Amino acid sequence: MGSQEKPVIVGAAYPAFGHTGGPLQVAGHLASRGFKVYFVTGADFQKTAENLNIVFIENNFVMDPVFAEQRLQIADLNVRLLEDLNHVFADSIPTAHRALTAALELARAENPSAPVVLLHEVMSMGLLPFAHGAPLPKGYSTLPPTINFATHNNPSNDPDLPPFGPALPYDPTPENKALWKTIYDSMGPANDMLNSHWNSVMKPLGATKLLTGSLWDTVMTLGDVTVQPTSASTEYPRTSSKDVKRLRFVGGLPLKGLDPNWKHPAWWGEVTDNAALGEGGRKKVVFVTQGTVSTNYGDLILPAIRAFTSRTDLLAVITLGSRGASLPVSETPLPSHILVADYLPYDAILPFADVFVTNAGYNGFMHGVMNGVPMVLAGMEGDKGEVSARAEWCGVAVNLRKSTPTEEEINGGVDRALGDWKYKKRAVELKEENQGMDALGRMEALVLELAGR
Repeated sequence: MGSQEKPVIVGAAYPAFGHTGGPLQVAGHLASRGFKVYFVTGADFQKTAENLNIVFIENNFVMDPVFAEQRLQIADLNVRLLEDLNHVFADSIPTAHRALTAALELARAENPSAPVVLLHEVMSMGLLPFAHGAPLPKGYSTLPPTINFATHNNPSNDPDLPPFGPALPYDPTPENKALWKTIYDSMGPANDMLNSHWNSVMKPLGATKLLTGSLWDTVMTLGDVTVQPTSASTEYPRTSSKDVKRLRFVGGLPLKGLDPNWKHPAWWGEVTDNAALGEGGRKKVVFVTQGTVSTNYGDLILPAIRAFTSRTDLLAVITLGSRGASLPVSETPLPSHILVADYLPYDAILPFADVFVTNAGYNGFMHGVMNGVPMVLAGMEGDKGEVSARAEWCGVAVNLRKSTPTEEEINGGVDRALGDWKYKKRAVELKEENQGMDALGRMEALVLELAGR
């Protein structure tokens, strides 16, 4: 960089926590290192961004409330995923594109001589029209060098891996590879349907190049490199030259520490008192969550409560996922060894947990990895089945292979995770491996690398 100016960072993420949390943490680190940072996401993250000394630009996309209700009635999870891709992500493109354009133009106007690097969350959607021929923002003759930041497992097609979606196990026998090819070949009509809708959304924005083929391949190959914030040990192995060149594993993002304003639940002393009893005298701690999006507690929360009601050998800690949430009155009172909070930061309780029972959101999975906790995973919607399959494959989790497990299945999964030392051993290995990779340091080095090209 001849000017000696640090590159300016323009970040963008789809406005939901699972998509924004990781890239915003990276952006905050870069800001603390003296980089000027602009970030596009939803209004819920404005205060966090500004506290990190980041210039916030709002993406005010909101999912159509009618569709938000209708999607829950789609029983076939593959069909629901296709509808989500169209009516959540594709329909967000115009709003995201306008916000990203504004951010890039502001960054250039305020920093006319500095190189710009784009930190682009894979599903943030604002970049896609530019990459397909839409007019560039004012002040740019080419797109800035771009880091494509994944907040999920890699879904792009690979003939040596099972197709993304059905959550098939990784077992590359000749017979399975033949099956996988058959499934890949059958995906043409679904890809055509998706591309038709996405192209119709992008054409009014000035896009001139049509999307074709696999939509997953399209979004995963934007920009110059695609980053996965994990270690390669948690992903199925890819060997094609294009993947080896493009993909960068940077390691899991470090734990951020607790918000000093967070108030511990009234029962928190029971957790710490139990821990003080030591390995020989304490109860095993099981932490249960359905994440922050799924609100039907009948899927996992209530079956877990019923599973653990008579398990006085355990201390079960359950979070409902959002402030102000509560259990149905019919489910209370609870036995003293089951502790429930409306909202509980994962990194507050996971250091005390022996097993993490979750619906397999990628963000939750990585919190389990970074805390070194074995998992029991119960999720199939969206990418959750694929998270579960990979977690089982890499040895850190029991995969229940369903979103609505029975009480018996939950108890069986917990007993397996507690009873077989291999799960804890692998959890600790992955924690140490990911911590040792220094994700934030690698991201900073990558920014400088791209800016210097």
